[in-house]
Amino acid sequence: MRNFVRLLICLSLTYFAVAKAVTPTKTKGPTTPASKTTKTSAAQKADAKTLVHDAKKALAAMVKEARADKGLDPKVAKNKPFWKSTQAVAKSLKTAEAGLAAKSNDFFQGVEDARQAQEQMEVDWELTDSKNQKVIENGKKLGHAISTLRKDYSKEAARRKKGGDLTADEKKQFEKIKAQQKDLLGKVDKLQEKATKDKALTKGLNEIKKQANEILNGPSTLDAYLAALYLLDVQTGLIRGYEYYVDKDWRNDYVWFVDYAKWYDTWYVDWSTPVAYDWAYVDVPVDVYVDVTVTDSLSDSDISAEDDFAADEPVEMTDAEEDQVAADEDTDADAASDDDAMDEPNDDDSADMMDDGGDDTGDEDMDDGGDDGGADDGADDGGDDGGDDGGE
Repeated sequence: MRNFVRLLICLSLTYFAVAKAVTPTKTKGPTTPASKTTKTSAAQKADAKTLVHDAKKALAAMVKEARADKGLDPKVAKNKPFWKSTQAVAKSLKTAEAGLAAKSNDFFQGVEDARQAQEQMEVDWELTDSKNQKVIENGKKLGHAISTLRKDYSKEAARRKKGGDLTADEKKQFEKIKAQQKDLLGKVDKLQEKATKDKALTKGLNEIKKQANEILNGPSTLDAYLAALYLLDVQTGLIRGYEYYVDKDWRNDYVWFVDYAKWYDTWYVDWSTPVAYDWAYVDVPVDVYVDVTVTDSLSDSDISAEDDFAADEPVEMTDAEEDQVAADEDTDADAASDDDAMDEPNDDDSADMMDDGGDDTGDEDMDDGGDDGGADDGADDGGDDGGDDGGE
């Protein structure tokens, strides 16, 4: 009997040892901060054409809702910057759609312009003081779609796929960009010394400095170089958006910043135009981890109406209206009780129209979803045609 009990104990121990060996060990993964952005549980797939359509649909839904909101009346001065930048997004998406159909450089230029205008629209949205949730929701989806197009279907994405070190010409270009950022930082510091009481403008200048320092301190690597190009989109949008926050006393000083933004537009055209691109990439779907599907009921005519909106007479502001908007924004900023209130001028996280998950960091942007612009389909050789000269 004693031997029998010993046998049972041995068999039990053997069973648990085997069970432990074949059972996967459960490990606790790294904790990630909660994101404001709702991400899908599984990545969706979308190609360039689908993303352009998603962007136009989100824009149509956003504009349709905004037009029905009396608080966003485009005739009211404080709302005009938002409508002006929204119209720029519409125009750029129209250019991108036509460029994609024709497989021309207009596609890349349209997407790049749309990304800048989207960033500008986010800044201008704060001026409206609106908390229209439907506008905010569709504005975010618009931002996600444009950001994915910019990161995954660009000549930068194709250049990154090829990899390798920076070419001699790319190094020169990167140094030129850094020199421009150094000049920009000097101008920001001088304006901040003058505009110490302009809290709204100071916030904008700090954001611009953030982009400039990140570019200036980047190493001489391919990733840092390409990240700088993405960051310049954001920086240009910020410069144009915060133009309406500038008080009359130093509006002439801000002209330098407006001209700087024009410099980047010209430089980007010169950089991207001669770079070859394998158009097979645009048909290869990439992962989209953020839901950009518009749930609003929209007809085809609703979406096509945005082409008419893009072609409308541009929204313009008089000098008096610009003075009024800047003064009102200063009053709102002075009413803020602490620095946290200034972080979100509307004092409401939901009012941050387009928190598209990391657009302030160009390198991280490039790692989202399918960063190779379809190059992970096995067509590795295709990358050789996708901007391999990096602008040489």
